[in-house]
This record gives sequence, C-alpha cells and structure tokens, in this order.
Amino acid sequence: MKHIMTIRHSLKSILQGVCYVLILSGGSSAFLGNCFASDDSQFYTDEVKPLLRERCYACHGALKQEADLRLDTGDFIRRGGDSGSAIDLTSVESSLILDRISDPDPALRMPPEFEGEPLSAKQIEIIRQWIANGANAPADEKPEDDPKDHWAFQPIVRPKTPVANSDWIQNPIDAFVAAGHQKHGLTPQPKADRLVLLRRLYLDLLGVPPTSAEIAAFEEDTSAEWYTKVVDQLLDDPRHGERWGRHWMDIWRYSDWWGLNKQLRNSQKHIWHWRDWIVESLNEDMPYDEMVRLMLAADELHPTDSDKLRATGYLARNFYLFNRAPWMEETVEHVSKGFLGITLNCARCHDHKFDPFDQEDFYRMRAFFEPYLVRQDLVPGETDFSRDGIPRVYDALLDKPTYLYIRGDERTPDKSTKIEPNVPTVLAFDELIVEPVSLPPEAWQPERRDGVLNSYIADATRQFEAAEEKLLKLRATQEISVTEETNVSQAESESAKTELELCELEFAVAKVALESVERRVKAVKASWDDADSESAHEAIRGERQLAVAKAQLELAKAQQKLTNAKDDQKSNAKKSVTAAEKVLAEAQTKLNKPISESETFTPFSGAKWSATRFLSSGKDDPPPSTPSTSTGRRTALANWITDRRNPLTARVAVNHIWTRHFGKPLVPTVFDFGRKGLPPTHPELLDWLAVELMESGWSMKHIHRLIVTSSTYRMSSTKIGAETNIEIDAENRFLWRRIPIRLESQAVRDSLLALAGTLDLSMGGPPIPSAAQAKSNRRSLYFFHSNNERNQFLTTFDEALVKDCYRREQSIIPQQALALTNSELVLDASKQIATRLSNTHKADENFIREAFRQLLGMNPNAEEIAASQQAISAWKSLEGKTNLDARVNLIWVLVNHNDFVTLR
Repeated sequence: MKHIMTIRHSLKSILQGVCYVLILSGGSSAFLGNCFASDDSQFYTDEVKPLLRERCYACHGALKQEADLRLDTGDFIRRGGDSGSAIDLTSVESSLILDRISDPDPALRMPPEFEGEPLSAKQIEIIRQWIANGANAPADEKPEDDPKDHWAFQPIVRPKTPVANSDWIQNPIDAFVAAGHQKHGLTPQPKADRLVLLRRLYLDLLGVPPTSAEIAAFEEDTSAEWYTKVVDQLLDDPRHGERWGRHWMDIWRYSDWWGLNKQLRNSQKHIWHWRDWIVESLNEDMPYDEMVRLMLAADELHPTDSDKLRATGYLARNFYLFNRAPWMEETVEHVSKGFLGITLNCARCHDHKFDPFDQEDFYRMRAFFEPYLVRQDLVPGETDFSRDGIPRVYDALLDKPTYLYIRGDERTPDKSTKIEPNVPTVLAFDELIVEPVSLPPEAWQPERRDGVLNSYIADATRQFEAAEEKLLKLRATQEISVTEETNVSQAESESAKTELELCELEFAVAKVALESVERRVKAVKASWDDADSESAHEAIRGERQLAVAKAQLELAKAQQKLTNAKDDQKSNAKKSVTAAEKVLAEAQTKLNKPISESETFTPFSGAKWSATRFLSSGKDDPPPSTPSTSTGRRTALANWITDRRNPLTARVAVNHIWTRHFGKPLVPTVFDFGRKGLPPTHPELLDWLAVELMESGWSMKHIHRLIVTSSTYRMSSTKIGAETNIEIDAENRFLWRRIPIRLESQAVRDSLLALAGTLDLSMGGPPIPSAAQAKSNRRSLYFFHSNNERNQFLTTFDEALVKDCYRREQSIIPQQALALTNSELVLDASKQIATRLSNTHKADENFIREAFRQLLGMNPNAEEIAASQQAISAWKSLEGKTNLDARVNLIWVLVNHNDFVTLR
C-alpha cells in the first residue's frame, strides 16, 4: 500500500509539472482545471499552504496580521481582513488575493517590493486554480501556533527522568536516550572496545591521540574504574583547554587582525590575549555564565583586573575600521546567534519574518553596544604597543544615540525617536535596569595602574645602560687601537673621532631621556595629589633638555653625512645640516624661555586607541577621552543573558557541547532556535542538560564528564548486526549507535606531530606568523588565523571560517587526499613516527601492530598483518631501500587511511 501511494503521488507530481508547462505556454483552462480537481484539499496542503507559508505568513499569519488579514488557514482566507474576503468563488479573477499578488504596480503588489521577489507565474497559477476549484482546505486544519509559545521561548524546566529497566543506563542522559530506543524498538550497539574508547576520549578531550605508554598503562588497568580515571585525568590535563578553546573560538569568531598590508582594519593586534584567557578559563572550569559576563562587560565588572579584561577581546574582535554601522551590526548578530541562538540580524531592515522580534528589537540590542570603543592597555614591563598590549573595550561615547535605520539603510536614520537599550519583549522576564558604573581612577587613567610608570622608567634605564655600555666599549677599543697602531692615517683618525663623538651624543640623549622620564613620573604622581606645579615645570624643562640633546645628535649626524657625501650629493647633505641647525636653534631658544602656567608636559600613554572613521573628521583629531563612568548597559545585558530565567542561553551552550562530542547537534540549526529553525531531536534531554549545566554552577567540565561517561557516548559506531535498527532509523535519529566524526583540521595536524614526538606543548603567547608555520611544531591553535592569512593545510581540512563558524564543515575533496599524500608535514612525520616505533619494536609484526594501534586506534586482524608484512617485504626489495624506508611507507599508508582522520 505504501508503494502504491508513492507511485500515485509521483504520477500526480508529474501531471502537475506538465500542467505548469502548459500554464506558462498558454494551455487550456478547462484541461488545467481537471489537473487539480482530483483532490482539492490535498492540493491545498501540498502546494498552496507551503507557498503561503513561505511568502505570506510573515505579514499575514500568527506573527502579524497586516490589514487584519490572516492566511494561515483556508477559513481565515475566506474570512478575509479589512478589505473583505481574500477570495471570490463566483469570480476567480475578482479575488482580492489574486489582484494583489499579480498587480503590475510594485507599490501595490504583494509581497511588497522590499520584501523580496514577486510571485512567479507558476506560483500565481497555483493560487488561481485552488480558488477555481472551490478553495477547499482540510476541515480540521489548525492555524499557526502563537509565536510566543515556540518551544525555545519557554522557561527551562528540568523534565522528569524516564524510568527504564536497563543495565545499559549509566546516568540520566542514557535514560532519555533509552526511552527513545524503547519507544521505537531500537537496540543500542554494544560498547566500543577499550582501544577505540581511549582514542575517542583523547582526541575528543585533548585533540591528540594517546601515546604507546598511555595505551599500555590503561590496558593493564583491570579495575572497574579505569574509564572514569581516564576521563578525570584528561579533564584535568591543560591540553583540554586548548582543545575546547578552539571549539569556542569557532563559535565566538576568534580572529587575529587583518587589513591592507600593515593597516589594521579588522579585529585587533595582540588579540591572542583573549585566546589565552579562553584556554585558561576552560582549564580552571570557570563557570560558563561568568565567561559570558566577562566577555561582554569585564571592563565594568572588573575595571582594573587586566587578566579579566582580556575577556573583552570577544567584543574587541568585532572592530571594523571603515564604518561603525557594520561593526555594530555584526556585534548584535553574533551576540544573538552565539549566546542566544536567535537570528536577530534578520530584524535589521524590517520586522522578523518568523520570530516575534520587531525591527526596533534589533536597535534596542544595538543600543547596548553603541557607546563602546576599543583600546589597548599596556602589559607590565612593556611600553611599545607594537610589541604587545591587551585589546579591551570601554564605553567612550556615553551620549551617542541609537536610531532605527529605515529599511536598514544607515543613510536614512529615523531621528524622531531615540532607541533605548532593551531586550526583545518575548524574552523579557523582568524589567531591565541599567545603572551607570563609576570607574576607579586606574580604569579611566591607565597610567595609574600598577607598573605602567615603572615600565617607562625601566625602559629608559635599559636604553641608558645600553648606550653607556656601547660608549665604554668604543672608548676601550679606540684606546687599544691607538696603543697598538703606529701607522694610523689622518682619515682613519678623523673617522674614529667622529664615531666616538656620535656615540657620546647618543649616550647624552639616553641620559637626558632617563632624567626626563623620572621627572615626568614625579610630576604625574604629584598631579594625582593636586600638588604644586614645580614638579610639572621640572618635567617640562626635562623635555626641553631632551629636545636639545636629540637636536645636537641629529646635527652631528647631518654634518657627518655632509663630510662623507660625494660631490653630486653635497647640496642635499648641506640642506640636511641647515635643517638640523634650525631645529637645534629652536630647541635651545625654547629651553631658555620661561615656562608659562598653561604649558603641560607630555603625558604617559597607558592605552592606545583604535581610531574609527566614525569618530574622526580629520586625521589629526585627538582620540576620545576615557570617561570616569561607564554606561552599565553591557553589564545589564550580560546579567540578562546569564540569568537562570533566560530560556535560551543554557540550551544553546549545551547544544554546542553535545554537537562537538557527537558530531550531530540536538538542535540541528545551532544558531537559530527560532521558528525558522529545526526543532530539537531530543527536547527533554536538551532541557535536562540545560538545567544540569545551570544547577552545577554552569560547570562545563561537569557536562563533559556526564556526556563521556554515558553509555550513549561509549557505543560502537559499527552497523554490523543492526539491520533492524537500520530499517527503523537509518539516520540514527534516536542514537542507537555512535556516528563517526571527521577530525577537525587542527586535530589532524596536531595528531601527526604528537605521533612523531615533535609536538611543542608550550602554551600561550603571540601567534605563529604564516611564514614560520611550516617549520613550527606548536599546536595549530597558536597559528595566526585571519581572513587574509589562513594556513593552507588546515584550510584543506575545513579550517574554521573567520567571519562565522558555528559548526565546522566536513567536506570530502581531492585536495585532502593530496595533502596526506604529498605534504612535507606528512612525509616528515611518517619518517619520525616509523623511527620512534622501530626503536622499541624490532620485529615487523610488532611494528605493524603498534602502528595500527597508534595511528588508527585499532588492533589489526591476521589478514591486515599479513598484507602489511607483504607490503614491507616488497618495499624492502626495491633497490636502495632499507627496512626503515619500508616501514616509513607503511606509516605513510596508514596516515592516508580513512580512520586516521576519523573519530570512531
């Protein structure tokens, strides 16, 4: 019967396709009527309703009823709206709905011009024929659910754990999964063997496979707790933070800076401080809600804590030089998608077409971020931002208004209404209170922070000591030269004298510079206490003296240049001397002038500002000052996002964690939990995990431990013996087996280096630049990663996209096979792996067994061992090839095996 219905439906589809061709070519209306007359209600269900849902429900459904018209049921269509019924059964062509969807005037036609393309002739004909045949619809048709009742907008309540009599159940996760098995007649696959589980855990939690010693140690452990011991050990391993740090960096859009040549146009230099904060926070098991709060508002919550301020790299990464509008839009979009799983960006130009968010909701959310800018704070011991600095955010534009852009066009802001920060009404559970934050002086006067002024003194001291050491060495060298050389020419003597004079002037500059810095530091500290102006005057004199010393050095260099110049260059050299003399004269004149009360000394830079064209009307405009208060807007937003009553945050977080453990999310549309997205496959399990996350203190390690110790996680991935399961649930919707996962690009590369014994386990620090990556053995996490610079090997294996990567692609392309076959990385690693294994496994059979275990996570069977031995023998027989060469070939083959890049 099932096959008959399928054939009938196929014939119907073919017949309708023929009809559409005739429609577009002017076919007979009588014949066309017969095409659709057989089952009018079914035609409505199959053709009309999907069309209306796609093109009309956004304005005429449960979400909104423009002109009081709903089109989500046949009854509503017949009832009509303010203009009467949408259809006229007595005169099809007089039907209002046909008139509006086929109107040639774009200003009158529906959908409106700015909402998308008009309906096609084929789509219009579907509506026409449905009306002509009586506009029938199922009698029991139900309207759309109220958008506010959507599952993701409901409070999270811990569901009751199902009761199942099964030894298979290890924790509540299994109880929910077992309930699905029982309901659908499925039998879970048996537990994977110990070696497979060990490799799965290592790659899943650390991103590298276990070593031979680790495999042996756990195989020798016969205790019942061996598995939980491994789990606890790996969760405490610092490599866990690196592995899962990369996962969250995908979601949170980590990117090093990029631009044109050396111009910073996107993200921030030294953004790696945020990356290190992520890794450290995960290793410390910092609560997820605290991580979110710090990323959004650490500058308001902990304004003087540099370690925590690193977290605001999340927002600093969004920086975009040329236009503030895209900066703000991307911030709203990805805060909404990354933390809340909603596509609020769809409301930038108009009310959301599927979810109960109006256009103002987008701009209310933008208003939270309107005041913020980005700057870099000095790190202890550093005074040069080109070498290092902590990118962080702060509120600078306290009075900057937010306006709604008409149809999303920044050129047409609606200035009649100032938009205040707030959250979408459907997600509000309490009145949002925004309270300004008074900042301590160290926050808005960065030079007050511990170590900043001392860093300037230390830097000037190092330069002074270097100049002094250089001068002393030169004097000693020349004294020896004068003593030993008796035939020194006049020219050589003059050259040596000039070199010494320049060195003495350089020393003088360094000495005066140190004195100037010390005076400025004293003056700065005096200004904090409103002391008298004498220290400020001394600082000004010190700067004037430094200007004279520098000018004297530049004049001496110019005179040396003139002396050494050839005839055709003398004119330019003379100009340089003249210019230097002028600078020196001006500096000496200024040195002797009295100091006026209006004069100030040069302040120390405690922060470097990220300029934006939005702020600057000219290239010489000063940077904005740092206010002594912050708006408190982002704190209010962060508290709302992480509130226990927020229905989205915990669900989104556990869905991301589940996805990366199992390769398949509980909510397939990981960044869209709205009505346009797909519903959860296991809603009760999702909510149980969300509550568990919150009630565990938002501990992600707790969720990891629950997941990996479940029987659901430990199942085999094989389909062997599962014919009944396959017939019932071929797509494994109800989790009766483990799904193999293709390893991410970083895990592929890092595994090669780990197996070769060359992986550099040092953690943190600046990224490895592109030019140095080929020779680097650092984890792939530390490679420079931007829109302009992406490592070729990693990109081949679906590296994270820079602009958004809520879920990695898992492509299969020829270049991947070529990379594993020919890349220098693989060829070098194959030799190193073979050498390592050969040192402890002399017999070929033992070598083969260990190679399979190390690289593929499996014990080879007799057939595989025999084939490998035969291959090694064949390779050894080739002219000039050694036993090691043959073993290298075998390793190379295993690296190219599918299971090397697959987590089973």
